[in-house]
This record gives sequence, C-alpha cells and structure tokens, in this order.
Amino acid sequence: MNELPKLPFDNPAVMGIAPQMRTLQKEGPIARVRTAGEDAWLVTRYDEVRKLLADRRLGLSDPKPERAAKNTARLTMMALMAGDDYDTEATEHPLMRELLVPRFSTRRMRLMKSRIESHVDELLDQLAGSAPPVDLHRALSFPLPTMVVCDLLGVPLADQERIGLWARGTFDQSDSEHSVNTFQQVVDYITELVIRKRTDPGDDILSELIAQKGGSLSDEYIARLGCAVLLFGYETTIVRIDMGVLLMLRNPDQRAQLAKNPGLAPAAVEEILRLAVGGKGSNALIPRYAHSDITVGGTSIRAGDAVLLAIGAANIDSRAYPDSDLLDLTRVKPRTHMAFGHGTRHCIGRVLARIELTAVFERLFRRLPDLQLAVPEESLRWQEHRITGGFDEIPVTF
Repeated sequence: MNELPKLPFDNPAVMGIAPQMRTLQKEGPIARVRTAGEDAWLVTRYDEVRKLLADRRLGLSDPKPERAAKNTARLTMMALMAGDDYDTEATEHPLMRELLVPRFSTRRMRLMKSRIESHVDELLDQLAGSAPPVDLHRALSFPLPTMVVCDLLGVPLADQERIGLWARGTFDQSDSEHSVNTFQQVVDYITELVIRKRTDPGDDILSELIAQKGGSLSDEYIARLGCAVLLFGYETTIVRIDMGVLLMLRNPDQRAQLAKNPGLAPAAVEEILRLAVGGKGSNALIPRYAHSDITVGGTSIRAGDAVLLAIGAANIDSRAYPDSDLLDLTRVKPRTHMAFGHGTRHCIGRVLARIELTAVFERLFRRLPDLQLAVPEESLRWQEHRITGGFDEIPVTF
C-alpha cells in the first residue's frame, strides 16, 4: 500500500502553493492525505471546493471528537465559531451569525471608511517620517487592523497594542499553555469591557449586543461574541497586508499601474486575496467534517470523515483562472475567489477587510514610490506555529 501524502507539504518558497499540492490538484479534485492528528480528504479544485463550502452536510464540529487530540489553539478557534460541539453546532452557529451579521452590514462598514482611511494616512505619515530601514509589519500591517477591530468593539486606544498581542498568542499552535493564557487574558478583558458598557454604552458592537434579545444575553455570551470579532477580525487582515506588499513588490509592472491609477486598488485587493498563500499553506486550508455521506468527483466521503478544503489551491486552479499564477490587476470578469469562504459560512467581516485593504493599496505606493524590501525575500520567516501564519517582520527601505 502506498503511503499517504502527509500535510503540511514542504514548500521551498516564502509564498505560493506547495509543489505537492499542485501535483495532487492535477491528478484529481480530491485525495486522501495524512495530517498530524488524523487522515483526511483534501479537496483542491475550484468547482469542488466552492460546492463543498456551501454544502450543509459539512460542519465545523467533529462527530467523533474522542478519536484525535487537537491542539488548543484550533479547539479555541472552533469554540469561538460555535463549532466545537456536534450536538449544538446546528443551533449555536446560526445564532452566532444571526447576532453578528447585522453588526457588519455593508452600510455600517462604509460609514467606517473615512476613519479607516484616516488611520492609514496617519500610519503612512509616521512610516514616511522614520529613518529606513523600517519594519512595515509593525509600522502598518499590525496596527491598522488592530485599531479598526478595537474601534468596532469600543476598546480604548491605550489598550489596543496589548489586546492585539494577546489575540496573536491565542492562535499559537506550538505552545498550548501560552495559547490558553493569552486567550484567557482576552476573555477577561472583553468581559470587563462588557460589564462597563452595560452602564456606559457607546457606539460599538458590544453595546449593541447588550441591547439584543431584550437585554437577555449574558455578559459571558456577549464577551464570547466579542472575542470572536476580535480574534477573527484582525489577524488575517494583517497577514494579507504583508503578503499584498510582497506580491506587489514581486510584480513591478502591476505595482507601477497601481501607483499611477489608484482606482485599480479594488482589483489589486481581489488578486492579493486570491494569491495570498504563505509558507506550507496552513492559512489556505479550511477544516470541516462530513456530517452525512457526500460524493465528490466519484469519491465517497463517509459521515465522520475529516475534510480539508484547499481554498489556496482552488484560487489558482487554471480551470477557473487563466494564467492563474499571475497577479493581474486587469483580469476581465474573474470568478469569485474563496479567500473569505463561500455559502452559509461566508466570512462576516469580508466587507470590512476589503475596505481596509483597499485603503492601504490606494495609498501605499503613491506615498512611498520607492518602497523596497531591505532584506532578500527568502530571509523572511513565515510563522508556521500560528494557525493564521503570517510574518513578524517585513523590513523595508523607501
């Protein structure tokens, strides 16, 4: 019997799809693979991934949670999405979305646009006034999404730095004790904030949740929703700002077009989202479990099987995107990528993320036209130990 391919796949590049992932995609839409905890079905082609993302027979929760030990960070992530319990997911996850989706309405997000643009301008002014080399990650990519999500929750400016660092530690897969401790600090802080806002509400999500359901939601439950907004609302955007800068620096012709015509920023953002896969690609896999039998590409997935939806591979599937590896700001009516998922679990914060990213890429290369990496790209270190991956440092000159 041939040994199953083992995730994570080695990738010699800082960014992009691992060679073995590409090989499996060429061979077929689905393959059996081995992970650290369990065997799973890996789905790599665009049409099949898109279809399964919308398939209600796939769930977040493991119907057989006793069979494999999962790391603390991933268990926390599942719990925040109300997907850690097979018996309650069908009711708890929709309730969570029912409460949070209205908080992220397109209208509200657009009202935040000018504040987000002001944050970007301020950060770029500070960056431009610094003596290079400067760490772009600490100067722009990390603070912006942290400021935005804290604005949403009503977190005071003075607390935003530590909240961001706590949130980052929560998704550390290499150190369970650190993950538990930093998550508890987030929970304690948000719970105290909820208690304060019961008597001193503001124009923020926590205050709105306090008023929902006739004021019957508990402090604990509201804090849990607030933690979900915080933890899912900032880290992935940080990663995509960093990766977007690297992608644009790799493609000087596209960068020049963007600097000349900032109206191309929305298209640049969609291409960045489509291509933003780093390291061994853990940031581009969506884990699910089959809650019923499903057939994919002639392969039977049985109830209880683990399924990994490779959105990063699907987003460079040549069946969906001509010249799929190329960053192309002038693609004609490209198909919708799956960086934000698809279907009933489509990312709640996708409009906000797009506004943040657009504000950055409308401005960055006009404000700093000579921006370049201060180190070779291959020296950058993708943080494999975090669920979201990402970089801790992007040294640049300008």
